Amino acid sequence: MENNDQFNPIVLLNKTNRTPTVPFVKFELLSNEFGESHVYCFVEGHDLPYYSIRIDAILASDFSCHCIDSGGKKNVIGVNSILSQKPEYSKYKILYMVDHDYDDNSSLSDSIYVTPCYSVENLYKIDLIKDRIVLLTLGDPKYRVCEQFINEKCRLFIEKITLFCSWYYCVKQIEQKTHTFHNINLGDNIDSKYLEFKVENTNIDIVSHYSLDDLNRDYNTNITEELLDSGIKYINNDIKRIRGKYVYQFIENLLKFFNLDSCGLRQYCQKPLGINLDRKKLMTTINVIAVTPSCLKKYVLKRTTG
Repeated sequence: MENNDQFNPIVLLNKTNRTPTVPFVKFELLSNEFGESHVYCFVEGHDLPYYSIRIDAILASDFSCHCIDSGGKKNVIGVNSILSQKPEYSKYKILYMVDHDYDDNSSLSDSIYVTPCYSVENLYKIDLIKDRIVLLTLGDPKYRVCEQFINEKCRLFIEKITLFCSWYYCVKQIEQKTHTFHNINLGDNIDSKYLEFKVENTNIDIVSHYSLDDLNRDYNTNITEELLDSGIKYINNDIKRIRGKYVYQFIENLLKFFNLDSCGLRQYCQKPLGINLDRKKLMTTINVIAVTPSCLKKYVLKRTTG
């Protein structure tokens, strides 16, 4: 009997969401309702909580902004191409936001904003956790101890993840130069067979279980040690160049630790934090530790007041 999964409504919807058609239709509906007095912002999707609050702050009370989940970077770029070719849409104030990733973004239109780091997740300042989530103040005796703990764990995380990100950076560079693709689909979390977060109420340990040979074998790549060195130099121990999803995973585990600490030993926390670690809710919770780069402010104001 023939498999008819391709006609399943959920499958069809998922396929539709992978094209610029859906965000374009959302824009049509919104612009028909709110007209030229509002701002419309196409985002990849995961970054919606970050952009919505920041764009509203930049615009103050001048305009209301509607962020449109576009279902990925390609769709943001695609809908930009559609709208920019139609003069009738030039009257609207439209923003387009994408992550830098390890891509060559030099050919993108200057009407598209590209993050100054790997992604939005890299704009969350981990050192601010002690101030804005653990709620320690500079005069608190636990402040410097907590600061040292966070800095130490950040260094450990970068040390353990650099090989993986350097390898992935090299893979992306080869793909862009040769136009041949490995079809590597990395998840939101790094596989625990490569990197493991061990979180207890007394400490966090980050343990790596992989080598370059493991990555080449598992993903059918051929990155040499020499080429890998170029990736390591690019990463340069800079957390802003680590894959954003993994930075977010690190933040999740750091907050998991502080949750446990706040309900147990209270080495750093003065009272129970009760942080909801649900991934969607957490993105909103940690908005308090995110920064707004000056290039984002400049872009938004140029596109809405220019």
